Amino acid sequence: MPSRPTKFQYRRPSRFLWFARLTKDELNDIDGFVELASEARKSQEERLERLAAQIRRHAPDDDRLVDDFAQLDDFAALSAEFAIIGLWRCVELYTKTATFIASGKRTAARTFRYKYKEFQRELSRLGIPEQRIRCARSVDELRCLNNAIKHSRRVDDGLGKFPRWRGKRGRELGNLEGHYARLRSAAERYLNDLAGRLSRRMTT
Repeated sequence: MPSRPTKFQYRRPSRFLWFARLTKDELNDIDGFVELASEARKSQEERLERLAAQIRRHAPDDDRLVDDFAQLDDFAALSAEFAIIGLWRCVELYTKTATFIASGKRTAARTFRYKYKEFQRELSRLGIPEQRIRCARSVDELRCLNNAIKHSRRVDDGLGKFPRWRGKRGRELGNLEGHYARLRSAAERYLNDLAGRLSRRMTT
């Protein structure tokens, strides 16, 4: 006797995973900004090098472009700072909204001022210790780096507790391009793991 066909059951996509995909699109937008900034800097650098070569042929000791080259370094550093700030903003918005959805609170998430300790407590109440989420330590470093950029552009006490910054308290942050690349991948892994944990928590 042929088996009876299984009735199709529609399964509503997890709101947490859906929102994580939207956040990933925003992360990709920041990547696009970083790439455009890099291309703009490279193009300007090539133009200055051609101009410098022409100047050296007529005046070998002329250093009039020194400041222009220095500005290129400043531009690269500033672009990386903007990328770090944008990266943390994506994480902050996701965690704030996702925990509000999971907790069932009626207050709109957009009216809540994000506080890291409160977010940790809310996660713990939901049975998700934050330290168990993939790359949680790196995301905490991202948070502290964001704060350091906005407050002083130097390594402060919060950032100085992380291995890569230990012993550098008070120093300028410098160019953060390498840190962006490292923390960008960590942030995505963190968000994916958190979304999965929240989804499972809401279906049990």
